[in-house]
This record gives sequence, C-alpha cells and structure tokens, in this order.
Amino acid sequence: MTTISYPPKPVPGDRIAVVSPGSGLPGLFPRPFELGLERLRKEYGLEPVEYQTTRKMGSTPQERAADLHAAFADPDVKAVMASIGGDDQITVLPFLDRELIGAHPKPFFGMSDNTNLLAFLYNTGVVGYHGTSVMVEFGR
Repeated sequence: MTTISYPPKPVPGDRIAVVSPGSGLPGLFPRPFELGLERLRKEYGLEPVEYQTTRKMGSTPQERAADLHAAFADPDVKAVMASIGGDDQITVLPFLDRELIGAHPKPFFGMSDNTNLLAFLYNTGVVGYHGTSVMVEFGR
C-alpha cells in the first residue's frame, strides 16, 4: 500500500510552479491566464513560476515531463498548479520519473485531464487536489 505524503499547502510569499502538462492553451488564450496569475499574486500572495512549455502549444510529452520534473525538484517551489486541463496528458506519464517526484513531494492542483497526473502522483505517494487551475478557476 502506498503511503501518502501531505506536504504543507502554499502560504503567502511562497513560489508555486505553473505548468501545462496537458495543453499549452495559455499561449492561445493569454488574457484568462494572465488574469489567473494576477489573482494568485494579489489575492493569495503567491509568486507563480512558469516553465518552458507553460505557454507552448504542441510541446512534446518529454518536454512537458521535463517541466514537471523541474517544478518538483526546485526547492524554492512549494506547490505545483496546472494552467488548465488538456487532451493528451496521459502521453506524459511514461516519461515521468517516479523517484524524482516522490523524493520532492509537493501538493499538486489540477482537474480535467490532470486526473491522469493526480492518479500517477497518488500511486507515487504524493498528495494532489482535484480542482482549480490557473485559467479556469482563477482566470474567469
């Protein structure tokens, strides 16, 4: 049985990773994405950190996995949040390093296609929260 790690939730002043493991829609729809980032900063006091594929449509599964690895491995990042869902996040899962992510547990926030990643994290022992994304819940 997998033992789940419950790392601390982000608090004002924390840096949080903003990633697009399912789709780079922030590149096509920058306004709701920017509004979501602004709300994270002003209303929650968090500092969003974007990664290379966050605004990039057509990035490869390997590139999106590399962003997730960087987000989980960064000791200054206290949580990871999806920009939005998508349609092919499941293609990223085979490229994820379970040991790397499990060694740096952080809460993950996402829904829709991010359910694939939430299941992966659960099986890795990392807690995730089904709900909220930058563009949908914070950007609208």
